Amino acid sequence: MLTSLLFIVTGIIGVTTAFLIFRNYTVNRMMNPYIIILILIISLRFLFSGLTYFIFEPSFKTTFSKYSNASIIVIPICYLYFKNLAENKNKIYPKDLLHFIFPIALLLIINSQDQINLGSHSLEIVLYILFFIFAITYIFLCFDVLKTKIWSRRGKIKVLQKQNKLINNWTLFLFVGLILTLIRLFISVCVEIYSNESIKGFLYQWISALIWAVILFKILISPEILFGYNLLHQKFNENKNNNLALKDIWKINSDIALKNCQHSILKEKIDLNIMVYISQIETVALQFELFRNADLSITDLSTNLKIPKSHISYLFKYHSFLSFSEFKKLIRIHDAIHLIELNFLSNNTLESLSKKVGFTSYNPFFTSFKEIAGMPPLEYYKLYKKELEA
Repeated sequence: MLTSLLFIVTGIIGVTTAFLIFRNYTVNRMMNPYIIILILIISLRFLFSGLTYFIFEPSFKTTFSKYSNASIIVIPICYLYFKNLAENKNKIYPKDLLHFIFPIALLLIINSQDQINLGSHSLEIVLYILFFIFAITYIFLCFDVLKTKIWSRRGKIKVLQKQNKLINNWTLFLFVGLILTLIRLFISVCVEIYSNESIKGFLYQWISALIWAVILFKILISPEILFGYNLLHQKFNENKNNNLALKDIWKINSDIALKNCQHSILKEKIDLNIMVYISQIETVALQFELFRNADLSITDLSTNLKIPKSHISYLFKYHSFLSFSEFKKLIRIHDAIHLIELNFLSNNTLESLSKKVGFTSYNPFFTSFKEIAGMPPLEYYKLYKKELEA
């Protein structure tokens, strides 16, 4: 009975969590539709599993037992969640359905095995071997996506570093939970095979319920996971009246390893003027007008500030966490946020906003905005309006 209550409570918490995520997932960089589907499938399975103890209708238990294995589709769903998270996508694409062909076919065979005269228990063993090969394959696919596209992210701005750390910790947490759940299932199946019982994988299911409850608890106590975050917006607001609003990108320390003699000569000339140069660059950058030129180069910046080009190049090479091109992108997104807060979008399109701040087209603007601000520009605009109305 206690196990059934654990299943029911876990299921209810999961459904509630999925509802909360659904209300905010479009502005939440850490979520996409697949995590909602994942939470719903697993939570409903636990909920119905718990209800079988209290509902004595035989048809209910038979139906649940027959279709409970449908949860095998959560394996490709996990992969698609990680993949879309890595690519900053919030949509379900038709080609994604290809990942469900094998598990659905396997499910149909499992549910019709009584009509196949090939030795029921032997067939069950073969089917579960195929399932675990499938599951292990997708575990490696998940690991590859996480390792190469998520865990390897190294933002050079502290704000982005914090965002990446949140995403890294959350995906690692979920990935470990997935592996532990599969280990539990593997042990359960092995015990049932050894005991010559019908293979259902239900043994020790309470362990999976506890693992899932911990994952749900992690989501619920972490607002940045549940509702998303807008760290860049907060950081800009904190520094609006600070002369070094972008101070996190600069390396003031002059104790640096130089790569050639020419740079050593430059160092002697530049060290005394580092703070002056940085202040001048930020001043002109945060006026935005110069950086709205799509073809802006270091030469143009040098001419505008009357600072030698070699000095500015040296500064971005040794005293900045960003390259000049990355710096331009950051300033332009900062400019876009500033224009949004000035209600630019009330009379203009997103396309015109992207060109206004210096992007040649909308697509790179959209990608850069989402990467830096953690949400698409339109969602940022909606969120900002809500804050004004609150």
